[in-house]
Amino acid sequence: MNKNDYVIRPERKEEYRAVEELVREAFWNVYRPGCSEHYVIHVLRDDPAF
Repeated sequence: MNKNDYVIRPERKEEYRAVEELVREAFWNVYRPGCSEHYVIHVLRDDPAF
């Protein structure tokens, strides 16, 4: 696979923490000091519609 090949797939449970950390790093101090986007992802996973 070269750098222009991407695979989009649902995240696995064992990846939840890593995904939240990635989102936190991506949005840290972008729109305001700190961020809450990673927490929104965390909360949405507990929703029955997820």
